[in-house]
Amino acid sequence: MKDVIVIGAGMSGLICAQQLKQAGLDVTIVEKSAGLGGRMATRRLQGTWVDHGAQLIAVKSDSFGRFIRKLQEKQIVQEWTRNVYQLSPSGLFPPEADQRYTRYCCPLGMTAIAKYLSADLTIINNARIIGVSHNEDKWQLLTDHQEILETKVIVSTIPAPQFLPLFEEVLAPAPSFLQALQSVKFLPSVTIMAGYNASNEVPIEWQVIKCINDPILDWISYDSSKHPDKSIQPVFVLQSNAEFAKQSMGELDLEIVGKPLLYQTGKLLARWLANPEWWQVHRWRYAVVEESLGVSCLSTSIPLALICAGDWCAGKNIEAAYHSGIAAAESALELIKS
Repeated sequence: MKDVIVIGAGMSGLICAQQLKQAGLDVTIVEKSAGLGGRMATRRLQGTWVDHGAQLIAVKSDSFGRFIRKLQEKQIVQEWTRNVYQLSPSGLFPPEADQRYTRYCCPLGMTAIAKYLSADLTIINNARIIGVSHNEDKWQLLTDHQEILETKVIVSTIPAPQFLPLFEEVLAPAPSFLQALQSVKFLPSVTIMAGYNASNEVPIEWQVIKCINDPILDWISYDSSKHPDKSIQPVFVLQSNAEFAKQSMGELDLEIVGKPLLYQTGKLLARWLANPEWWQVHRWRYAVVEESLGVSCLSTSIPLALICAGDWCAGKNIEAAYHSGIAAAESALELIKS
């Protein structure tokens, strides 16, 4: 039997597991996907790699700053830009002075952070939890491989809407905990990764763009600028706003979903952006929380020790996920001691 099982190998889950292992506990992460990182996602395409989830890292707190400096020393992250331009119907504008601060990227892709954090951890990949039960002193988790995993404490870092179908019944004795999770709503997003002819020149202002009051687009990134020494062609990442993504949820053909984003980008910036040499679409059903809970993590000892964590608890970005993972580890240690 494990001391702790962590569900999900995104930033929160990996940081939490790392902290607990350093405290001497027997920890295993269960991850439904083949890869690691959650929305710190990188895809290999056409001889390059592209971040199709989280695009950058911003630092607000001292503790997260120390973590990022450690990653810098190991050449996992680097400074990317201080300028996120704003694109509105009136044109492209530089950021205000108070918005000019360092954003970091990973030259080898965002998943490099997850690979670093997972180096000494026990992780079961390609395993989806399909059933949850418990007796007086331990949880039992059933995987889609019909394997039963037993543990004293569960830390779940998956989005609340994915967590609830599994745990709603066993959490009936903890109504306030359950109600908090039921209140969490996520917004979807559509991401396009697109490569263009190498003859096209890309202005420095296009490196990172936040779209304002656009009916379709939310974000434009010149992904190749994260690793210019290894780029063979311009590669862009386009991300939709939530409203567009909601309206396209019923469309199974992702090419149909993606074309309006390409067309709109070409209309706003340059016509050649509407006609890439290659492109792929990824749809995020749980891209970002609509409104975070405002707590670092949620914990209960009823019926047994259980903690929920993730960027949806305390914020909407990688730093929030980091802090939530740290808090989840602290909460797990307290529950084990009590």
